Amino acid sequence: MKKYNLLDIKKIKLDLSKPKIIFLKGDLWSGKTTLSKHILSHLLNIKDSITSPTYTYYNKYWNNYHFDLYRLKNYDEFFAIWWEEILDNNTWVILIEWPDIIEKYYKADIYINIEKTNIDNEREIEILFKE
Repeated sequence: MKKYNLLDIKKIKLDLSKPKIIFLKGDLWSGKTTLSKHILSHLLNIKDSITSPTYTYYNKYWNNYHFDLYRLKNYDEFFAIWWEEILDNNTWVILIEWPDIIEKYYKADIYINIEKTNIDNEREIEILFKE
C-alpha cells in the first residue's frame, strides 16, 4: 500500500486498455470522486467537465461510466433502474463509488480502497487487481 497526497494523485497509473469495472471504497470525503476524476480525465483522456454523480447516480463520458451508489438502499433499487445492463454489457471503464450493494452480484477488475490519515489531504490508497 502506498500513501498518496491528493495533490499528488497523478502518480497513480492503471492499465485501462481493456474494459474494466473499478470499485472505489472509502469514507465520506476520502477522495473517491477526486480519484475518479483523475482516472477519467488523465488516464482515459476525457476532456468533458467531470462532475460528481452523487445526485444523478451516474454520469456517462463516451462509453465510460462513473456511478455513485451512496443513496441506493439495496440491490433491488439498482436493478429497478436497469443499471445491471450497463455492467453486463461493459464496453469500456466503469467506476463505481460505494459498490457495497452490488458486490454480491458483480466483481471488479480493480478494487481501490481509500483511507484518510491524520494529515490533511493525505490518503492511504490500496489498489488490488482481480487475479
